[in-house]
Order: sequence, then C-alpha cells, then structure tokens
Amino acid sequence: MPTCKKPIRRSMMLYGILFIVVLAVLMSIQSAGVLKASIDELNYTHMKSIVTYVEHTTDADDLRECIRTLTPSEKYVELQERLNTMVNDFNVRFIYISIPSVEQTALLSVCTSTSDEEIERAGQDFDYPLMYPDEDITTYDELLPFVEAWGKVGQFSSFKSNSDWLGACYTVSKPLQASDGEVVALISVDMDLATMHSEYSTFLVGSILMIAIISFVFSVTVSIWLKKSVTTPLLLLEKSTRGLAEKSHANASPDELVFEKPNIRTENEIQSLSDSIEKMAEDMKAYVKGLLSAEKRADAAEEAVEDVTRFANQDALTGAHSKVAYDAMKAEYSEKIAATGGDVEFAVVVVDLNNLKRINDIYGLERGNKYIVAGCEVVRNVFPDTPIYRVGSDTFVVMLTGEMYRDRDELYEVLVEQLLKAQEDTEREPWERCSGAAGMTEFFRGADADVDQVFRRAEMIMTRNKRIMKKNYPDI
Repeated sequence: MPTCKKPIRRSMMLYGILFIVVLAVLMSIQSAGVLKASIDELNYTHMKSIVTYVEHTTDADDLRECIRTLTPSEKYVELQERLNTMVNDFNVRFIYISIPSVEQTALLSVCTSTSDEEIERAGQDFDYPLMYPDEDITTYDELLPFVEAWGKVGQFSSFKSNSDWLGACYTVSKPLQASDGEVVALISVDMDLATMHSEYSTFLVGSILMIAIISFVFSVTVSIWLKKSVTTPLLLLEKSTRGLAEKSHANASPDELVFEKPNIRTENEIQSLSDSIEKMAEDMKAYVKGLLSAEKRADAAEEAVEDVTRFANQDALTGAHSKVAYDAMKAEYSEKIAATGGDVEFAVVVVDLNNLKRINDIYGLERGNKYIVAGCEVVRNVFPDTPIYRVGSDTFVVMLTGEMYRDRDELYEVLVEQLLKAQEDTEREPWERCSGAAGMTEFFRGADADVDQVFRRAEMIMTRNKRIMKKNYPDI
C-alpha cells in the first residue's frame, strides 16, 4: 500500500491550529467594527421604518392647516395619540414632527411624542403644545442639522445631537410634504447614543469571550478527538476499502464484492460510513436485478412527495393556503425584492377574526371551526383570484398583486363592508356571523426590505381597527 504524502492526522492538526490563530486574531480585530456597523445599520433601518410609517399615516394637508390656524384637528389628536403609543412600543427616545426656525433659533414642535418615561419624570400626563419651541435647541449650530434635513426633500438625513435634557442622541429625519409638494414639517426619530453604545459593548465583550473559550477548548481537545474519533478509524476504513477496490477491479461478478469490515466503534459518521460501505457491497449484488422495480418505486415516491407537498401547502380546515405556503411566498418575494432592488408592487391585507374563543367556549370547537371557515369565505369572496393564507388560528393574509394591487383600495373597502355586514346579520347563527378586523398597506420601495415589514404595518393597522371596533361594538 503506498504511503500518503500528507497524512490526514498531521494535516488536520496543522490546519486546526492555523484556524484557531487566524480566527482569534481576525475576530478580535474586526469584531468591534463589524458589530458596530451591524447594530448601527439595524438601528438606522428601524428608525427609517418608523419615519416612513409616520409619513404614510399623517395627513400633511390637515397638519398644515393646524399649523396655520394653531388649532389641533381631530386628525391631529389621533396623530398625537399614535406618536405616544409608538414611542413606547418601538424602543426609541423621541418621535416628533417639527419646524426648524432660523429666525427664532429654535425647533418648533408641531406634534411630539410623550413617552411613559417623560410622564414619570414630569410627574404628570402631558403633551407638548402645537408650535411649542424646543428649549434644548438654543443655538444655530444645534439647529443646523435640522435645517439641512429640511432642505433634503424626499430623502432621509441622519446626524448626532446633544442636549442637557436628552444627552447624546442619534437622529433620523425626513421632510413631510403636502399634496402640492410643499414641505410642511420635518419628521424625526431620536435614539439614545448611550443605549446604542451599551449594545456595542455587550456584543463586543461577548464575542471576544466566546473566541477565547472556543480557542481554549478546541486547542485542548482537538488532538485527542482527532486521534480517537477520526484519523485512526479513517486509516482502518481506508485499508478495507482499498482491499475491496483491488478485489473488485475488472471483476464482472457482483458476488465477488466482499468488504472486510474493520473493527470501528466510534459511534459517529465514520462508523456509519463503514456500515454503509458494507451494506453497499451487499446491495450492489441485487441492484441490477431490482432496477426495474426500483424505477417503479421511484415513480410512486415522486407521487407521494407531490401529495405531501400539496398537503403541507393547504390548510385542511378552510382550503386556504397554509403557513408553510405563506413562508415560501415570503421567501420568493424577498428574493424578488433583492434581485430587482425593490422594483416590485404588492400590498398585504391582514384579517383577524373576533369572538373565536367565545364561540368555542359557548358552542364548542366544531362550531368554532365553522366560524373560521365562514370568516375565510368572506375574505375569499372579496379576493377570489388571489391566494389567501391562514397564518394563525383566526388570522388570514392576502397578497395583492397585478390588477388586484391596482384596485386594492376599492377591494379593501369591500372587505371591511362585508365583514361588518356578516357581523350584523342577525338572521344567521352566531357561528355563521363572522366578525373581523382588517388592515392593509403596500410595499414601499427603499423603506421595506422584505414582506415581513409590510405585514407588520398591516398588522398594526388591523390591531388599531380592532380597538376601534371594540369601542363601537363592546360585545365583540
């Protein structure tokens, strides 16, 4: 038997040690920068999403009239409540709409969020008055980043600021335009730099500690493990397989394929490989004889796979597409978004049924299932030509593309009307009068990275509408 020029034991030892050294050095050098860049990018994307959501849910024309008359409208009050809720839910310091005034050297607050932390600090529940000057902005240098952001119409701006009240903050801003293109105000989101730096430090220390532990454990155990579990069993297996190859060379009879199995008791993949080679030598004798029947079994297996795939992609109760199909659809659209740079058009509708628990408790699970089917039918009747996904017990998602995307607003109004009509139809049995809340939003190029971000906005709108329904219909 020829001697190997590069024994695997020596090669694995050398490459293992080299791997440890290179990994420790590179990771220690690059962890700080990579982690900081990653966390900064995540925070920036998160803050952009908040700004985009505020932009698309704010009536700029109505807000301009409020600024002109210094009188809050009903939409202004809703905007104030929405900002107060968002600042507590989205882990940021401030969400505010303002106007930088060079003449007053001040940032005039149009609508500013009031967090629970501020209320606790102030000792009372309050909201900033309309056009209230920010007392933290007292110099032109402090105001300048907001002035520059004001001039970047349709663009995001990011900068760092510092004040006695907030401390060091990272800010993302974008101008809010009215329907005629006039810049009405500046939407801004602040995040505490101290919190961001704390995230960097935690991740960096954890990474360095992990590298040190892995390097130590690997260097102590690698030689013992390689000898006992890898290299020695591989040498035995190599000797036996070489003998099988020599005996099988130029031999047309499968009966001569005899594998002298080595004594390997590693209980890992090498032992499994040894067992597989032994089995392979035995199976090769019957392979040719069973070729035709194997072909038939392959056809049957293909049909079984198709059945399993169809079952996995369809919800058995409602006939809608399943959560598995929804996840596959999300992955497909994420690839399209990445491949086209976001040049896609689609909208997401989220429908969540009310009263399912009460139906189950009062009338039983069987009628609860009928309630879910009835709700799905309402959605299917409005969107007959597009897939409907059941992603939860009583939650459905509809992806609108093509012609349905162009008619999305009209279809959404029909959906809300049909859900309300079904809820108020007292001639039906309770489990047939499905009640549900809906929310819809579309994909925004440059703001959304995948389907999940669009879904979360639609879900947020649906949740808000559900709260309104419960106020108007306390018994749902």
